[in-house]
Amino acid sequence: MDFDDMHDEVLRAFNDVCLSGRRHQYRGRGFRPAADAFYEERTREIVVRFELPGMERDDIELFVERREIVVRGERRFPGGEGRIYQQVEMDYGPFERRVRLMVDVDPESTSATYESGILEVRLVIAERDTSLRKIPIATAEEES
Repeated sequence: MDFDDMHDEVLRAFNDVCLSGRRHQYRGRGFRPAADAFYEERTREIVVRFELPGMERDDIELFVERREIVVRGERRFPGGEGRIYQQVEMDYGPFERRVRLMVDVDPESTSATYESGILEVRLVIAERDTSLRKIPIATAEEES
């Protein structure tokens, strides 16, 4: 954490505790986007939506593995010279949000859109090859 980030964090804590008159309001956890995940029967896809209000698309990174989605970024505190905040309730800072999936997905078939502060990720469930396969059986002598 650099000095500016620490300064912003102290300001948020000061605002919550001293200016608002409410004790123990300060959470100090940083920004953690909310997420919904569901299976869409019509398209046969897993859909995961992340709330990322106030962020630009280019400030968001998305990674997909077989059973996990990772979204990274940073929602920056809108500081500015001469601003004295009366109240700060919104969360800011760097974040990494992981969503574990119950099924394997095909990362190559994943698509994502970002509109009105919502990142929507559509994941195609990986096809499992259930065809019968004959497996050769080796003896211990053949393996050495």
